[in-house]
Amino acid sequence: MIKKIVFIMLLALPLNLVAQDKFAYVNVQEIFQVMPELSEVEKTVADLNEQFKKELDKLYEEYYAKAKDYQDNLATMAETIKTRRQGEIVDMEKRIGTFQQTANEELQRKQMELVNALREKILKATAEVGTENNYTYIFDLSTQSIAFHSPKAIDVTPLVKKKLGIK
Repeated sequence: MIKKIVFIMLLALPLNLVAQDKFAYVNVQEIFQVMPELSEVEKTVADLNEQFKKELDKLYEEYYAKAKDYQDNLATMAETIKTRRQGEIVDMEKRIGTFQQTANEELQRKQMELVNALREKILKATAEVGTENNYTYIFDLSTQSIAFHSPKAIDVTPLVKKKLGIK
């Protein structure tokens, strides 16, 4: 009889270990969209975009002024001056294109930096919730990925490699 009880307890032990694993989910995107800091991020990006737009408007004003001056005085210009002015206009076009590209890249970089900071804040809070509540895994529904995994989680990569004959 005692052997049967011990045997049943040994069989139940793995079930108890599995039953202790706790899984949860979070929707990081939903949290992100309602964060109060999001409006600050949007304002910062909009302000930076407005600065770039004003600078671009100045470049275009300068460009149009040079182009108009060139067109207005084309008939009376010496060939050397005409060539130099054409070069200035082409140079302005290149500067405008370079500025637009650089501004767009900087705007995207700044936006990603600010968004990533908010995302990190959410993931940190998720990790804290996972640790405090003894979750093994918390899945992010918005990206279908793992937002948190406990240090107690077991990595079976070596076992799968072994099964596949990979060293």
